[in-house]
Amino acid sequence: MKKLELHQVNKAYGDNTVLPNINLTVDEGEFVVFVGPSGCGKSTLLRMIAGLESITDGQISLNGRSLNGVHPADRKVAMVFQSYALYPHLSVAKNMAFPLKMAGMDKASIAQRVSDTADKLQLTPLLDRLPGELSGGQRQRVAIGRAIVRDPQLFLFDEPLSNLDAKLRSEMRIHLKQLHQSLQSTMIYVTHDQVEAMTLADKIVVLNQGRIEQVGSPETLYHQPANKFVATFIGSPMMNFIQRDDFQRISPHTTLPASVTSLGLRPNQVLIDALAPDCEMQIELIEPLGHSRLYHGQLNGQPFLVESDCYYRLADYLPLNFANSVLHCFASDGQRIAGLNDAQAVGAFDAA
Repeated sequence: MKKLELHQVNKAYGDNTVLPNINLTVDEGEFVVFVGPSGCGKSTLLRMIAGLESITDGQISLNGRSLNGVHPADRKVAMVFQSYALYPHLSVAKNMAFPLKMAGMDKASIAQRVSDTADKLQLTPLLDRLPGELSGGQRQRVAIGRAIVRDPQLFLFDEPLSNLDAKLRSEMRIHLKQLHQSLQSTMIYVTHDQVEAMTLADKIVVLNQGRIEQVGSPETLYHQPANKFVATFIGSPMMNFIQRDDFQRISPHTTLPASVTSLGLRPNQVLIDALAPDCEMQIELIEPLGHSRLYHGQLNGQPFLVESDCYYRLADYLPLNFANSVLHCFASDGQRIAGLNDAQAVGAFDAA
């Protein structure tokens, strides 16, 4: 069942169009993440779905019902903001109950919903506390609980974890993933953090300058990026790029399609092979990660990065085999050329 549909949606401020012709479908129960650099339009798009921003043209519908011109309070959509936006003088229970009270629900039903939601979010021992007595992660859970009690058809999250430290962000990511699995609700989540997008999403929407670059699963975007922008934005550490002529000097026996102008190699997909190397890269810097190491060096005068669990020392030479590495091919316009090493990339993913 189609849950949310955006058809030819445009947003303009005067003569400046910031979101041109957005077409997107979010299905029932999906966890969809909008990701992209600052200023790409992801939060604006989310606010248009919520009704907090008007659309200039196009159609937004939820469960077959047009949302064009519908007041935010009547959309059956709940939004969790970057700021917790809790009432400081109200207890956790009263903060969570507030939207239900405004909707005119009876006290017994309100109490039941707050109790059930608090149990799901492990907030029951905190119901009598004020927001000022809570940690950042606890306050964010209260904000999420206030959205859950409304029983919306669609949840919207606008960078809800950006105010938390690294440890709390990691914990809340797990909690949100578990919450989605428990509720089976449709959720749209905005972030600029590609790690957050990869770990949370069923489906990722990559935006760049107001346009959708690619829509797909985290694995699809990682192994088969549509273009150089997606290849650069998705995946950490960032993909290496080599121009065709430089690559063929390094690996002359690798056959490339005529349309290929550059190649991308993810640091963890570069093969270290002392028996049949194409070239060697002298190690200039080492970043230990525990499970592996990042080796920094240069190829053809350009920075190059290799991730491996093989042990080498500073100033050692890494023997690299590009013919058997996973290669991502791109045309002159930056678009990915499908085919070369696709089976190898997918096979590596399936094996993992």
